[in-house]
Amino acid sequence: MKNFSKTAILLLLAMTGFYACQEVERFAISSDDTVPPGKPVLDSVHPLPGGAALFFTIPRDEDVISIEASYEGKNGTVIAAASIYADSLIVLGMSEATEQSVAFYAKDRAGNKSQIETVSFTPKEPAFLKVANSVKVKSAFAALQVEWDNELGQSINVYVNLTYNLNGAPISVRRAISSKKLFDRQFIKGLELSETEPVSVSYSIKDAYGNESETVSVGQLYVMRDVLLDKKKWVLPEPGTQVGIDTAFSAPVYQSGGTFEGPMEKVIDDIIENDGFRVVQNFAWFGGDFIVPGTSINANRNPLWNIIIDLGDYYELSRIVTHQRWMYGGVIADLDPNNRGRLYDIENVGTYEVFYLDETKTPNEWVLINQTKIPKPPEDMSDRDVIFMAARGDEAFMYPDDPKYTPKTRYFRYRPIAGFTDANNLSGLGEITLYGRKAQ
Repeated sequence: MKNFSKTAILLLLAMTGFYACQEVERFAISSDDTVPPGKPVLDSVHPLPGGAALFFTIPRDEDVISIEASYEGKNGTVIAAASIYADSLIVLGMSEATEQSVAFYAKDRAGNKSQIETVSFTPKEPAFLKVANSVKVKSAFAALQVEWDNELGQSINVYVNLTYNLNGAPISVRRAISSKKLFDRQFIKGLELSETEPVSVSYSIKDAYGNESETVSVGQLYVMRDVLLDKKKWVLPEPGTQVGIDTAFSAPVYQSGGTFEGPMEKVIDDIIENDGFRVVQNFAWFGGDFIVPGTSINANRNPLWNIIIDLGDYYELSRIVTHQRWMYGGVIADLDPNNRGRLYDIENVGTYEVFYLDETKTPNEWVLINQTKIPKPPEDMSDRDVIFMAARGDEAFMYPDDPKYTPKTRYFRYRPIAGFTDANNLSGLGEITLYGRKAQ
Protein backbone atom coordinates (compact mmCIF):
# COMPACT_ATOMS: atom_id res chain seq x y z
CA MET A 1 0.00 0.00 0.00
CA LYS A 2 2.90 2.32 0.89
CA ASN A 3 4.59 1.69 -2.50
CA PHE A 4 1.30 2.34 -4.27
CA SER A 5 0.98 5.73 -2.59
CA LYS A 6 4.52 6.66 -3.63
CA THR A 7 3.77 5.63 -7.21
CA ALA A 8 0.54 7.70 -7.26
CA ILE A 9 2.35 10.77 -5.95
CA LEU A 10 5.11 10.42 -8.55
CA LEU A 11 2.55 10.07 -11.33
CA LEU A 12 0.67 13.14 -10.03
CA LEU A 13 3.88 15.17 -9.94
CA ALA A 14 4.79 14.06 -13.43
CA MET A 15 1.36 15.00 -14.77
CA THR A 16 1.52 18.36 -12.96
CA GLY A 17 4.91 19.04 -14.49
CA PHE A 18 3.63 18.04 -17.94
CA TYR A 19 0.66 20.45 -17.77
CA ALA A 20 2.81 23.16 -16.27
CA CYS A 21 5.17 22.85 -19.21
CA GLN A 22 2.20 22.96 -21.54
CA GLU A 23 0.96 26.17 -19.81
CA VAL A 24 4.42 27.77 -20.04
CA GLU A 25 4.62 26.84 -23.70
CA ARG A 26 1.18 28.27 -24.24
CA PHE A 27 2.23 31.71 -23.03
CA ALA A 28 5.90 31.56 -23.92
CA ILE A 29 7.31 34.34 -26.11
CA SER A 30 8.49 32.77 -29.32
CA SER A 31 10.96 34.72 -31.46
CA ASP A 32 9.69 32.96 -34.56
CA ASP A 33 6.01 33.64 -33.82
CA THR A 34 4.89 36.03 -36.53
CA VAL A 35 1.28 34.93 -36.67
CA PRO A 36 -1.03 37.75 -35.58
CA PRO A 37 -3.89 36.89 -33.23
CA GLY A 38 -7.50 37.19 -34.21
CA LYS A 39 -9.03 40.60 -33.74
CA PRO A 40 -11.35 41.37 -30.81
CA VAL A 41 -15.04 41.80 -31.42
CA LEU A 42 -16.28 45.28 -30.55
CA ASP A 43 -19.59 44.96 -28.73
CA SER A 44 -20.39 48.59 -27.93
CA VAL A 45 -18.95 52.07 -27.40
CA HIS A 46 -19.95 54.40 -24.56
CA PRO A 47 -18.76 58.02 -24.92
CA LEU A 48 -17.02 59.57 -21.91
CA PRO A 49 -15.61 63.05 -21.27
CA GLY A 50 -12.58 63.24 -23.56
CA GLY A 51 -12.81 59.61 -24.60
CA ALA A 52 -14.90 56.44 -24.52
CA ALA A 53 -15.32 53.02 -22.94
CA LEU A 54 -14.97 50.21 -25.48
CA PHE A 55 -16.68 46.92 -24.62
CA PHE A 56 -15.43 43.82 -26.44
CA THR A 57 -15.16 40.06 -26.69
CA ILE A 58 -11.59 38.75 -26.79
CA PRO A 59 -10.42 36.48 -29.65
CA ARG A 60 -9.96 32.78 -28.95
CA ASP A 61 -6.19 32.81 -29.54
CA GLU A 62 -4.44 31.30 -26.50
CA ASP A 63 -1.46 33.69 -26.57
CA VAL A 64 -3.43 36.96 -26.54
CA ILE A 65 -2.31 39.06 -23.57
CA SER A 66 -4.06 42.41 -24.07
CA ILE A 67 -6.67 44.37 -25.96
CA GLU A 68 -5.58 47.89 -26.91
CA ALA A 69 -6.77 51.14 -28.43
CA SER A 70 -4.40 53.87 -29.55
CA TYR A 71 -4.41 57.29 -31.18
CA GLU A 72 -2.10 60.26 -31.68
CA GLY A 73 -2.52 62.84 -28.92
CA LYS A 74 -0.88 66.19 -28.22
CA ASN A 75 2.04 64.54 -26.40
CA GLY A 76 2.43 61.60 -28.80
CA THR A 77 0.81 58.20 -29.03
CA VAL A 78 -1.77 57.42 -26.36
CA ILE A 79 -2.30 53.71 -25.70
CA ALA A 80 -5.08 52.30 -23.53
CA ALA A 81 -4.78 48.59 -22.72
CA ALA A 82 -6.87 45.99 -20.93
CA SER A 83 -5.97 42.45 -19.92
CA ILE A 84 -7.68 39.37 -21.29
CA TYR A 85 -9.64 39.14 -18.04
CA ALA A 86 -11.44 42.43 -18.73
CA ASP A 87 -14.37 43.03 -21.03
CA SER A 88 -13.75 46.74 -21.61
CA LEU A 89 -11.10 49.42 -21.77
CA ILE A 90 -11.21 53.17 -21.34
CA VAL A 91 -9.43 55.56 -23.65
CA LEU A 92 -9.10 59.21 -22.60
CA GLY A 93 -7.20 62.40 -23.43
CA MET A 94 -9.07 63.70 -26.46
CA SER A 95 -9.27 67.45 -26.76
CA GLU A 96 -12.65 67.99 -28.41
CA ALA A 97 -16.21 66.74 -28.32
CA THR A 98 -16.09 66.02 -32.06
CA GLU A 99 -15.75 62.72 -33.90
CA GLN A 100 -12.53 60.92 -32.98
CA SER A 101 -10.98 57.64 -34.13
CA VAL A 102 -8.82 55.03 -32.40
CA ALA A 103 -7.01 51.94 -33.64
CA PHE A 104 -8.53 48.89 -31.89
CA TYR A 105 -6.69 45.56 -31.83
CA ALA A 106 -5.46 42.55 -29.84
CA LYS A 107 -1.81 41.85 -29.04
CA ASP A 108 -0.11 38.52 -28.27
CA ARG A 109 2.95 37.72 -26.19
CA ALA A 110 5.25 37.92 -29.20
CA GLY A 111 4.09 41.49 -29.79
CA ASN A 112 2.03 40.65 -32.87
CA LYS A 113 -1.01 42.83 -33.40
CA SER A 114 -4.26 41.59 -34.82
CA GLN A 115 -5.93 43.20 -37.78
CA ILE A 116 -6.60 46.79 -36.73
CA GLU A 117 -10.14 48.06 -36.65
CA THR A 118 -10.78 51.80 -36.75
CA VAL A 119 -13.38 52.75 -34.16
CA SER A 120 -15.00 56.17 -34.41
CA PHE A 121 -17.05 57.94 -31.76
CA THR A 122 -17.83 61.41 -30.44
CA PRO A 123 -16.57 61.96 -26.86
CA LYS A 124 -18.32 64.13 -24.34
CA GLU A 125 -16.79 67.46 -23.34
CA PRO A 126 -13.29 66.70 -22.00
CA ALA A 127 -12.44 67.22 -18.36
CA PHE A 128 -10.00 70.10 -18.85
CA LEU A 129 -12.67 72.13 -20.71
CA LYS A 130 -15.22 71.37 -17.99
CA VAL A 131 -12.73 72.64 -15.43
CA ALA A 132 -12.02 75.75 -17.52
CA ASN A 133 -15.74 76.55 -17.57
CA SER A 134 -15.97 76.29 -13.78
CA VAL A 135 -13.02 78.50 -12.76
CA LYS A 136 -13.76 81.51 -10.56
CA VAL A 137 -11.20 84.15 -9.59
CA LYS A 138 -12.02 86.49 -6.70
CA SER A 139 -10.33 89.33 -4.86
CA ALA A 140 -8.86 88.44 -1.47
CA PHE A 141 -6.65 90.02 1.16
CA ALA A 142 -3.24 90.72 -0.43
CA ALA A 143 -4.14 87.83 -2.69
CA LEU A 144 -6.40 86.43 -5.37
CA GLN A 145 -8.58 83.41 -4.77
CA VAL A 146 -8.87 80.79 -7.53
CA GLU A 147 -11.34 77.91 -7.31
CA TRP A 148 -12.74 75.31 -9.67
CA ASP A 149 -14.68 72.05 -9.96
CA ASN A 150 -13.01 68.91 -11.33
CA GLU A 151 -15.84 66.40 -11.12
CA LEU A 152 -13.82 63.62 -12.77
CA GLY A 153 -10.82 64.03 -10.49
CA GLN A 154 -8.35 64.03 -13.37
CA SER A 155 -4.90 65.58 -13.04
CA ILE A 156 -4.98 69.14 -14.34
CA ASN A 157 -2.81 72.25 -14.24
CA VAL A 158 -4.34 75.68 -13.76
CA TYR A 159 -2.21 78.45 -15.26
CA VAL A 160 -3.04 81.92 -13.96
CA ASN A 161 -1.56 84.96 -15.69
CA LEU A 162 -1.25 88.25 -13.79
CA THR A 163 -0.21 91.65 -15.12
CA TYR A 164 0.11 94.72 -12.88
CA ASN A 165 2.36 97.65 -11.99
CA LEU A 166 4.57 97.53 -8.91
CA ASN A 167 6.30 100.77 -7.94
CA GLY A 168 5.82 102.00 -11.49
CA ALA A 169 7.33 98.91 -13.11
CA PRO A 170 5.17 96.51 -15.20
CA ILE A 171 5.08 92.97 -13.80
CA SER A 172 3.90 89.83 -15.58
CA VAL A 173 3.54 86.63 -13.59
CA ARG A 174 2.38 83.13 -14.58
CA ARG A 175 1.42 80.83 -11.71
CA ALA A 176 0.90 77.10 -12.16
CA ILE A 177 -1.33 75.12 -9.78
CA SER A 178 -1.58 71.32 -10.04
CA SER A 179 -4.54 69.42 -8.65
CA LYS A 180 -6.78 66.40 -9.04
CA LYS A 181 -9.27 67.23 -6.28
CA LEU A 182 -12.95 67.20 -7.12
CA PHE A 183 -13.09 70.76 -5.83
CA ASP A 184 -10.09 72.94 -5.13
CA ARG A 185 -9.49 76.44 -3.86
CA GLN A 186 -6.05 78.02 -4.02
CA PHE A 187 -4.69 81.47 -3.26
CA ILE A 188 -2.12 83.52 -5.11
CA LYS A 189 -0.64 85.35 -2.14
CA GLY A 190 1.96 88.01 -1.59
CA LEU A 191 0.33 90.62 -3.84
CA GLU A 192 1.36 93.66 -1.82
CA LEU A 193 -0.53 96.12 -3.99
CA SER A 194 -2.78 99.01 -3.12
CA GLU A 195 -6.53 98.60 -3.38
CA THR A 196 -6.50 100.98 -6.37
CA GLU A 197 -3.89 99.10 -8.42
CA PRO A 198 -5.65 96.87 -10.99
CA VAL A 199 -4.48 93.35 -11.72
CA SER A 200 -5.29 91.95 -15.16
CA VAL A 201 -6.08 88.25 -14.80
CA SER A 202 -6.44 85.42 -17.30
CA TYR A 203 -6.15 81.63 -17.05
CA SER A 204 -5.97 78.39 -19.01
CA ILE A 205 -6.32 74.72 -18.06
CA LYS A 206 -4.00 71.93 -19.23
CA ASP A 207 -4.44 68.20 -18.70
CA ALA A 208 -1.98 65.32 -18.40
CA TYR A 209 -2.36 64.54 -22.11
CA GLY A 210 -1.04 67.94 -23.25
CA ASN A 211 -4.42 69.44 -24.11
CA GLU A 212 -4.83 73.08 -23.09
CA SER A 213 -7.87 75.30 -23.14
CA GLU A 214 -7.94 78.71 -24.70
CA THR A 215 -6.80 81.53 -22.44
CA VAL A 216 -9.81 83.02 -20.67
CA SER A 217 -9.69 86.67 -19.62
CA VAL A 218 -11.16 87.50 -16.22
CA GLY A 219 -10.56 91.21 -16.64
CA GLN A 220 -9.21 93.49 -13.93
CA LEU A 221 -9.44 92.72 -10.23
CA TYR A 222 -8.27 94.61 -7.15
CA VAL A 223 -6.74 92.99 -4.09
CA MET A 224 -8.19 93.81 -0.69
CA ARG A 225 -5.94 95.37 1.93
CA ASP A 226 -5.80 94.65 5.64
CA VAL A 227 -3.26 95.19 8.40
CA LEU A 228 -1.60 93.11 11.07
CA LEU A 229 -3.34 93.72 14.39
CA ASP A 230 -1.13 95.00 17.20
CA LYS A 231 -0.91 92.32 19.89
CA LYS A 232 0.37 94.84 22.42
CA LYS A 233 -3.22 96.06 22.75
CA TRP A 234 -4.59 92.58 23.37
CA VAL A 235 -5.74 91.43 26.78
CA LEU A 236 -6.67 87.93 27.88
CA PRO A 237 -9.45 87.70 30.48
CA GLU A 238 -8.44 85.76 33.57
CA PRO A 239 -8.92 81.98 33.29
CA GLY A 240 -12.42 81.06 34.40
CA THR A 241 -13.91 84.42 33.38
CA GLN A 242 -17.29 84.15 31.64
CA VAL A 243 -17.59 86.09 28.39
CA GLY A 244 -20.79 85.75 26.36
CA ILE A 245 -23.12 82.86 25.52
CA ASP A 246 -22.69 80.10 22.98
CA THR A 247 -26.22 79.73 21.58
CA ALA A 248 -25.36 76.43 19.86
CA PHE A 249 -24.86 74.87 23.30
CA SER A 250 -27.10 77.24 25.27
CA ALA A 251 -24.23 77.69 27.67
CA PRO A 252 -21.92 80.43 28.90
CA VAL A 253 -18.36 80.51 27.56
CA TYR A 254 -15.43 80.61 29.97
CA GLN A 255 -11.83 81.54 29.36
CA SER A 256 -9.70 78.42 29.55
CA GLY A 257 -6.53 78.20 31.61
CA GLY A 258 -3.20 76.45 31.16
CA THR A 259 -2.62 74.33 34.24
CA PHE A 260 0.73 72.81 33.28
CA GLU A 261 3.78 74.06 31.41
CA GLY A 262 1.91 76.06 28.74
CA PRO A 263 0.21 79.22 30.07
CA MET A 264 -2.39 80.78 27.81
CA GLU A 265 -0.63 84.12 27.28
CA LYS A 266 1.99 82.29 25.21
CA VAL A 267 -0.37 82.27 22.23
CA ILE A 268 -0.42 86.07 21.91
CA ASP A 269 3.16 87.03 22.85
CA ASP A 270 4.33 87.19 19.19
CA ILE A 271 7.00 84.55 19.79
CA ILE A 272 6.83 81.71 17.29
CA GLU A 273 7.94 78.56 19.05
CA ASN A 274 9.49 77.18 15.87
CA ASP A 275 10.29 79.77 13.22
CA GLY A 276 12.10 77.28 10.97
CA PHE A 277 15.54 78.05 12.35
CA ARG A 278 15.21 77.95 16.12
CA VAL A 279 13.02 76.19 18.64
CA VAL A 280 11.99 77.69 21.97
CA GLN A 281 9.60 76.40 24.62
CA ASN A 282 6.74 78.84 24.04
CA PHE A 283 3.30 77.30 23.71
CA ALA A 284 -0.07 77.00 25.39
CA TRP A 285 -1.18 73.57 26.56
CA PHE A 286 -4.65 72.75 27.83
CA GLY A 287 -4.27 69.08 28.63
CA GLY A 288 -5.36 69.48 32.23
CA ASP A 289 -8.52 70.63 33.96
CA PHE A 290 -9.31 74.17 35.06
CA ILE A 291 -12.27 74.48 37.41
CA VAL A 292 -13.96 77.88 37.50
CA PRO A 293 -13.57 79.13 41.09
CA GLY A 294 -16.68 78.60 43.19
CA THR A 295 -18.25 76.22 40.64
CA SER A 296 -17.86 72.70 39.28
CA ILE A 297 -17.48 73.98 35.70
CA ASN A 298 -14.38 72.81 33.86
CA ALA A 299 -13.32 75.78 31.72
CA ASN A 300 -11.04 73.54 29.67
CA ARG A 301 -13.94 71.29 28.67
CA ASN A 302 -16.61 73.88 28.04
CA PRO A 303 -16.97 72.38 25.45
CA LEU A 304 -13.29 71.70 24.82
CA TRP A 305 -11.24 74.80 25.57
CA ASN A 306 -11.52 78.43 24.46
CA ILE A 307 -9.14 81.31 23.98
CA ILE A 308 -10.94 84.64 24.33
CA ILE A 309 -9.04 87.77 23.26
CA ASP A 310 -9.98 91.35 24.12
CA LEU A 311 -8.54 93.14 21.07
CA GLY A 312 -8.33 96.45 22.93
CA ASP A 313 -10.60 98.22 20.44
CA TYR A 314 -13.23 97.42 17.85
CA TYR A 315 -11.97 95.79 14.66
CA GLU A 316 -13.28 94.10 11.54
CA LEU A 317 -11.30 90.89 11.11
CA SER A 318 -10.09 89.45 7.80
CA ARG A 319 -7.77 86.48 8.39
CA ILE A 320 -6.02 84.41 11.03
CA VAL A 321 -2.61 82.72 11.14
CA THR A 322 -2.09 79.88 13.63
CA HIS A 323 1.08 78.07 14.62
CA GLN A 324 1.25 74.61 16.09
CA ARG A 325 2.92 73.55 19.27
CA TRP A 326 6.49 72.36 18.79
CA MET A 327 6.87 69.47 21.19
CA TYR A 328 10.61 69.02 21.50
CA GLY A 329 13.59 71.32 21.78
CA GLY A 330 16.58 71.42 19.48
CA VAL A 331 17.62 73.30 16.38
CA ILE A 332 16.59 72.80 12.78
CA ALA A 333 19.73 70.82 11.93
CA ASP A 334 18.86 68.20 14.53
CA LEU A 335 15.47 67.26 13.07
CA ASP A 336 14.49 63.62 12.98
CA PRO A 337 11.78 61.82 10.93
CA ASN A 338 9.29 61.84 13.81
CA ASN A 339 8.82 65.60 13.55
CA ARG A 340 6.18 65.20 10.83
CA GLY A 341 3.93 63.33 13.24
CA ARG A 342 4.70 65.69 16.10
CA LEU A 343 3.57 68.69 14.10
CA TYR A 344 0.55 67.32 12.26
CA ASP A 345 -0.69 64.76 14.73
CA ILE A 346 0.18 64.61 18.39
CA GLU A 347 -1.70 67.08 20.60
CA ASN A 348 -1.90 69.86 17.99
CA VAL A 349 -5.19 71.42 16.88
CA GLY A 350 -6.18 70.27 13.39
CA THR A 351 -9.67 71.81 13.16
CA TYR A 352 -10.94 74.91 14.91
CA GLU A 353 -13.74 77.48 14.92
CA VAL A 354 -13.54 81.25 15.28
CA PHE A 355 -16.22 83.63 16.62
CA TYR A 356 -16.92 87.32 17.14
CA LEU A 357 -18.94 88.63 20.07
CA ASP A 358 -22.24 90.31 19.22
CA GLU A 359 -22.67 92.89 21.97
CA THR A 360 -26.00 94.10 20.59
CA LYS A 361 -27.61 91.02 22.16
CA THR A 362 -28.42 90.65 25.84
CA PRO A 363 -26.70 88.58 27.03
CA ASN A 364 -23.85 88.96 24.52
CA GLU A 365 -23.74 86.12 21.98
CA TRP A 366 -20.82 84.48 20.19
CA VAL A 367 -21.41 84.36 16.42
CA LEU A 368 -19.64 81.64 14.45
CA ILE A 369 -17.45 83.09 11.70
CA ASN A 370 -16.05 79.93 10.18
CA GLN A 371 -14.64 76.47 10.83
CA THR A 372 -11.15 75.75 9.46
CA LYS A 373 -9.40 72.45 8.91
CA ILE A 374 -5.64 72.85 8.68
CA PRO A 375 -4.33 70.92 5.66
CA LYS A 376 -1.77 68.23 6.35
CA PRO A 377 1.40 68.23 4.21
CA PRO A 378 1.61 65.82 1.25
CA GLU A 379 2.99 62.40 2.09
CA ASP A 380 5.92 62.89 -0.30
CA MET A 381 7.01 66.17 1.33
CA SER A 382 10.37 65.93 3.09
CA ASP A 383 10.49 66.24 6.87
CA ARG A 384 12.51 69.43 6.55
CA ASP A 385 9.90 71.00 4.25
CA VAL A 386 7.18 69.94 6.69
CA ILE A 387 9.01 71.89 9.38
CA PHE A 388 9.16 75.02 7.25
CA MET A 389 5.51 74.63 6.24
CA ALA A 390 4.52 74.53 9.90
CA ALA A 391 6.89 77.38 10.77
CA ARG A 392 5.14 79.66 8.26
CA GLY A 393 1.88 78.95 10.03
CA ASP A 394 -1.52 78.16 8.59
CA GLU A 395 -3.33 81.18 7.17
CA ALA A 396 -7.11 81.13 6.81
CA PHE A 397 -9.59 83.77 5.73
CA MET A 398 -12.46 84.49 8.05
CA TYR A 399 -14.85 83.95 5.14
CA PRO A 400 -13.03 81.71 2.63
CA ASP A 401 -16.03 81.30 0.31
CA ASP A 402 -16.23 85.04 -0.22
CA PRO A 403 -13.32 86.93 1.38
CA LYS A 404 -14.56 89.92 3.39
CA TYR A 405 -14.36 91.52 6.83
CA THR A 406 -16.34 90.38 9.84
CA PRO A 407 -18.77 92.74 11.56
CA LYS A 408 -17.00 94.92 14.09
CA THR A 409 -16.05 93.25 17.35
CA ARG A 410 -13.87 93.81 20.36
CA TYR A 411 -13.78 90.19 21.45
CA PHE A 412 -12.48 87.25 19.43
CA ARG A 413 -12.84 83.59 20.36
CA TYR A 414 -10.81 80.59 19.19
CA ARG A 415 -12.32 77.15 19.84
CA PRO A 416 -10.57 73.85 18.92
CA ILE A 417 -12.74 71.15 17.39
CA ALA A 418 -10.46 68.19 16.64
CA GLY A 419 -6.87 67.06 16.41
CA PHE A 420 -5.26 65.99 13.16
CA THR A 421 -5.82 62.26 13.64
CA ASP A 422 -7.47 62.00 17.06
CA ALA A 423 -10.56 64.10 17.66
CA ASN A 424 -9.91 64.14 21.40
CA ASN A 425 -6.18 64.87 21.30
CA LEU A 426 -5.94 68.63 20.67
CA SER A 427 -4.38 70.30 23.64
CA GLY A 428 -1.50 72.28 22.14
CA LEU A 429 -1.22 75.63 20.35
CA GLY A 430 1.74 77.85 19.54
CA GLU A 431 0.51 81.28 18.42
CA ILE A 432 -2.50 83.21 17.11
CA THR A 433 -2.08 86.18 14.76
CA LEU A 434 -4.96 88.27 13.37
CA TYR A 435 -5.40 90.68 10.47
CA GLY A 436 -8.15 93.19 9.83
CA ARG A 437 -8.89 96.87 10.06
CA LYS A 438 -10.06 99.26 12.74
CA ALA A 439 -13.84 99.57 12.78
CA GLN A 440 -15.29 102.93 11.76
